[in-house]
Amino acid sequence: MSQVFDIPAFDYREGQIPVLLELPHGGHLTPNEVKRYLHPKFTPGDRREDSDEFSDELYLDLPAAPHVLRFMIWRAHADPNRPCDDIDADGTVKTLTSQGVKIYQSDRGLPAQARQQVIDRYIQPHRRRLAELVASPAIEKVVFCHTMPGIGTRGAEDKGELRPLFMFGNDGDADGTPSNQCFAERALLLTLSEIVETSVGDLDVDFNFCDVIRYNHPYTGGNSLNRFDPQALRGKQPLTIEINRDLILHNPDNIAPTRAIVNRLVLALAQWRRD
Repeated sequence: MSQVFDIPAFDYREGQIPVLLELPHGGHLTPNEVKRYLHPKFTPGDRREDSDEFSDELYLDLPAAPHVLRFMIWRAHADPNRPCDDIDADGTVKTLTSQGVKIYQSDRGLPAQARQQVIDRYIQPHRRRLAELVASPAIEKVVFCHTMPGIGTRGAEDKGELRPLFMFGNDGDADGTPSNQCFAERALLLTLSEIVETSVGDLDVDFNFCDVIRYNHPYTGGNSLNRFDPQALRGKQPLTIEINRDLILHNPDNIAPTRAIVNRLVLALAQWRRD
C-alpha cells in the first residue's frame, strides 16, 4: 500500500512574524508511487543536484520566526512550482533532471496513472495549502525561497554563465520593475539589496561569480508568482529569492552568515511599508 506523506497543519503561533516562506524544492522524500519505475543509474547525487541544495540550512528555523511551508518530496519526482498540466521533461512530474539526467526507466517517464497519483496526492494538497496561507490575513508578505547552481545549467537561458550571489525576482526586468503591480515593488527589492550589499563582507566569496545582486536574471520568479491570480497576491509584495549554492559548496562556513542575511531580509520584509 502506498504511503501518503500528509502536509502538516500550520498553527499561527504567537510571536511569528507575518511573512510566509515557501520552499518548493527542498523536500527529501521519495514517494512509493515512483520507486518501482526509477532508472537503475539514477543516483542519490543526481537527485540532490536537481533539488535546491542547502535550502533547509538557509531558510528553516530562522530567529525571525516566519511562517514556512516546505514541500516534502524531492524535486526530481514532483515540482509544485510547475503547472499540473506541464508534461515537459522538466515539468511537474519530470522525466529528466535539470542537469539532463534520466530519472525513470522509460524515456516517457512515469506511467500516466502513477504521474496522476503524484499530482493528486502531493502537488495538489501543497498548492491548496499555499493558497490558503497566502489568503490568510496572518500573512502580509510572501517569499518563494530557492537556491541556484553557480553556473547556468543545461536547459537554462544562461547556460554556462556565472550567476550572482543573490537574485530577487518579481517577474519583471533587470532593473527590478515588476511585470504586474500586484508583485513586489522595485523599491522593496532595492531595500533588500542594500541589506545584502552591506552584509556581503561577512561571507567568504573567494570564488567566481558575476555580481552580488541581480534582479530577474537568470530567473524572473514567474513560475512561482504565476501559480496565482495576481489579485490573490495584491498587497503581499510577493517575490522570489535565489541564493547561489557555490557560497556553501565553496565554504560551508558561509551557512551561518548567509542565514543571518536571510534573517535580516525577512525582518525587513515584515517591517516594510509603502511610502
